[in-house]
Amino acid sequence: MSFSGPVQVFNLNPHSSDTVQQHDLGTLGITRKGDKYRYAEAGAAALNPGQLCIATDVTANHEDLAVNTFAIGDTSITVTLGGTAVVANEYAGGKMFVIDELGQGIAYLIDQHEASAAGGEDIIVILKEPIQVAAAAATTVTLVRNKFKNILVSDGTQADLPVGVPNVDIAASSFGWVQTGGLCSILVDANDSTAGTPVTIGDGTAGAVETKNGASESLVGIQFAGTGADVGEYGAFDLALE
Repeated sequence: MSFSGPVQVFNLNPHSSDTVQQHDLGTLGITRKGDKYRYAEAGAAALNPGQLCIATDVTANHEDLAVNTFAIGDTSITVTLGGTAVVANEYAGGKMFVIDELGQGIAYLIDQHEASAAGGEDIIVILKEPIQVAAAAATTVTLVRNKFKNILVSDGTQADLPVGVPNVDIAASSFGWVQTGGLCSILVDANDSTAGTPVTIGDGTAGAVETKNGASESLVGIQFAGTGADVGEYGAFDLALE
């Protein structure tokens, strides 16, 4: 199998948003100044400029799922859901991870899938790439959404996965660009005035960042301005999400 280069959008307008999807989720966009953005979809709540966003958590009932005994070359997989239903193409652009038994450790890009009327049903998942290792009877998989689908403003949970910072209001269920690299304005939860201070998800204010002081905390970026910003204001940071 051959790989082609990633799709990139140059000279994008980071202050725009769309009610209709214009690019694949996760498409890399680069401004004329070299700042990096990823195309994303807002979840059930609006996104605000300068506020850190996170990926939606993996659905517990869509982990470690039984599958049909698929063969090498198959692209159509039957998956038995747990107790949570899915809407059609909820996982399109995401991945199916083989997590146990034959084929474990391999991930496959999901093209499309049908909806389920209720949890516990079988659905057919169509992959964008063929199966490389045949399944055994006990092989199980986990379904993971594209991390730029249904993103949310951080609620202060530091175990979440940061994905980017919007530079414009993005309405609920709409689309737009979230910044992942370059200098960026972000809401400050707790600050250190030392230039070069790494920052992580703030645990006291939604959408904010604070000084990173634990090895398990995600690195969001580096404080740029030596004097920093007061708590509740927006400071300058060099993002490190790429």
